[in-house]
Amino acid sequence: MPLYGTASGLRQPVHAADAARGALAAAMSSKAANKVYTISGFDTISYREMVGRIFDGLGRRRLIVNLPPMLWKFAFALVKPIYPTVTPAMGERMLKDLAFDSSDAVSDFGWNPRGFAPFFQSCLSKPGVAMARMRWPRLTSSSG
Repeated sequence: MPLYGTASGLRQPVHAADAARGALAAAMSSKAANKVYTISGFDTISYREMVGRIFDGLGRRRLIVNLPPMLWKFAFALVKPIYPTVTPAMGERMLKDLAFDSSDAVSDFGWNPRGFAPFFQSCLSKPGVAMARMRWPRLTSSSG
């Protein structure tokens, strides 16, 4: 059984600004009228690499821990009273490929996302942001 920390599932992260630009391009394209698109980021990378790039963007050392499935599930059981919506399936999902073909978006409205290299330093220097980073977020389930 694989370690959850390997996080080998493929991802294609998309910058929010690229998604917004793509939505505007689709709205202005007659080829895109009444169609639904799958858009994917430029890079196809593992979940582990995606998280690593987020650490890089925060200017932090990459710290990703490999855990055996039983330890992962035990950790989730410990935090369940505090975060009831957190489940072991979150760890299992890190192993699944979630990469998609966005060639229709490329041909119909010119989808052209940038590579995934987030940079957060500018927002970290804003007043109040450093304190907000220290608080644990309230996790909620999303339906949809």
